[in-house]
Amino acid sequence: MDEPYELLDEDVEYLDAHHAGNWRKVAEGVGKFGLIINAFRVPAGYLEAETTLMLLVPSGYPGAPIDMFYLNPPLHKRNSATIPALANETHFGATWQRWSRHYEWKPGHDNVAKHIQYVGCELAEEAAR
Repeated sequence: MDEPYELLDEDVEYLDAHHAGNWRKVAEGVGKFGLIINAFRVPAGYLEAETTLMLLVPSGYPGAPIDMFYLNPPLHKRNSATIPALANETHFGATWQRWSRHYEWKPGHDNVAKHIQYVGCELAEEAAR
């Protein structure tokens, strides 16, 4: 299969170091690309210990920003509190819990590795609420 898009060397190094054997690039239709990480550990505070993380990767990456993140199975907080800004979306043959979280993407600085670290921070901050 042809590669759907190119990752930066630092992205591949990060993925191999932190998610070895659990990540893959995917494509669907024309111009819809994703990165899927299985067995993605989530911080304490959720009923689930791990989930699958999916990122939609725009065709102009790394100049174009990665936005939001998607989880399957969805996360639920141990304290039963509602998690804001969630929706369900279908991509790559699965239904994902979309976390609508945004930051200013800085081309030349931000990348997949930094976005995954951002996801971890957002999950930890939400768990603490």
